Amino acid sequence: MEKTNSLQNYYVGVDVGGTKIQASLITAFGAVVSNHRCETPRNATVEITLNAIEESIRTLLHEQDRTLDGITGIGIAVPGVVQQETGLVVVTPNMNLSGVELGQIMKDRLGVPVAIGNDCNLGTLGECWLGSGRNTSSCVGIFVGTGIGAGIVFDNRVFSGAGQAAGEIGHIISQLPCEHWRHGITAKMHKQGTKSSKNGLAKFTRCGCGNYGCFETFASRTAMERFIREAVEHGAKSVIREVNGGTLDIIKSGSLAKALKVNDKVVTPIVRYAAQVIGYACLSVRHLIDPEVIVLGGGVIEACHKFMMPIIDAVLANDQLPSAPGKRRVLVSSLGDNAVVLGAVALVRSANGSNPLGKIHRIIPKYPQLHIMGENVIYIADEPYAKDFFILSDGTIHPRAKLPKKNVDGFRLKDIETAAGGGADLIIFGTAGAGEVALSGKCHEYLFRRGIDYRILPLNEAVHLYNTVAVRRSAVWHFS
Repeated sequence: MEKTNSLQNYYVGVDVGGTKIQASLITAFGAVVSNHRCETPRNATVEITLNAIEESIRTLLHEQDRTLDGITGIGIAVPGVVQQETGLVVVTPNMNLSGVELGQIMKDRLGVPVAIGNDCNLGTLGECWLGSGRNTSSCVGIFVGTGIGAGIVFDNRVFSGAGQAAGEIGHIISQLPCEHWRHGITAKMHKQGTKSSKNGLAKFTRCGCGNYGCFETFASRTAMERFIREAVEHGAKSVIREVNGGTLDIIKSGSLAKALKVNDKVVTPIVRYAAQVIGYACLSVRHLIDPEVIVLGGGVIEACHKFMMPIIDAVLANDQLPSAPGKRRVLVSSLGDNAVVLGAVALVRSANGSNPLGKIHRIIPKYPQLHIMGENVIYIADEPYAKDFFILSDGTIHPRAKLPKKNVDGFRLKDIETAAGGGADLIIFGTAGAGEVALSGKCHEYLFRRGIDYRILPLNEAVHLYNTVAVRRSAVWHFS
């Protein structure tokens, strides 16, 4: 069980990826105190990789002047199939940890309870705790990057399946690698027809898993790279090489977004196609398990969601299968790089007997009490605030950069992104000119896509709401 004063408990979440290791110091209520990142060793022995994971944790704590004695638990995420109960990494294709009892090894080395899970499962768990899937009973996370992974959370717990391999949506067969029945009949009737290659699979792309026709061979960043290179090699004109540093070897998600902005004649139809495929995958998920929320994340979605989400919405809106009324949404990830480490902490908290997704163990930070006195002055613990500031969802207070003169009475997207971090259910905008201020379409879209509510109120009403509402909240105070 966790220590008595759970508000003061600290955890470490670790995301072990193919290129980097991120270790994060995180409070019991989900505030990310600090991150430490280092490169994942390449072509290394198991021992070197284990040492790198351990060193990332120890360095993180050293940078914060802390020791392992003050850590309640450590959650570690790895890409691959994991036995959560034993901490065994069954297989991790792009790393050398297959067959390693990572949980027990790290527990022995560090002397702290350790829980191990699949990275996409834990990314979804993080979103269910403090991201776009918060306060839901069922959620599927789909993460589009180099490949496509997913996680499933039901009843506040990860569903990993009988073989610990549930959620491998990237390897759902989206194009059947078998000859159509008409082919053979037509050939016999007309004594013609092309000869098939061995197994009839030549026209299908083989996935890294060994199968043909997998979802990620059509909609991952790797698939888009392949389509773009094919188009350019056949003479299609595109700016993609220019915006991607002069190369087509690895096309970054940010480069795809840049090409979309200029309506590139190669990238635009390819990303549109990928978005449609993702939309039909979401439709399949909805038809199979009908989760309350599907959260889309990963580098491609993060960079290109403004273009892709309306296309995905259109596919879902055109679903012809009737269903009962219900709150079903497809949202964009709120947590970005922190989703996995927060999910890792949620996992180890659950293993310690205090699942943060359950109502009984859901901890809301201690928020300051505000008082408004005089004209447009807010007091917090007898300290006056008369200049713009934030109160973030963890209860901490931060100054707000002065708005440019052209936008002195508004809120920038940067403000919204700052206020939305850390699992806020509600953002309160307190302003001296509430009737004159509205969020731009871009800001409203950002919050809508992540399921975050907001209120724009005069300062005195905003203070009252902030002090009384019983949800996880953040606030932007605008005095100008």
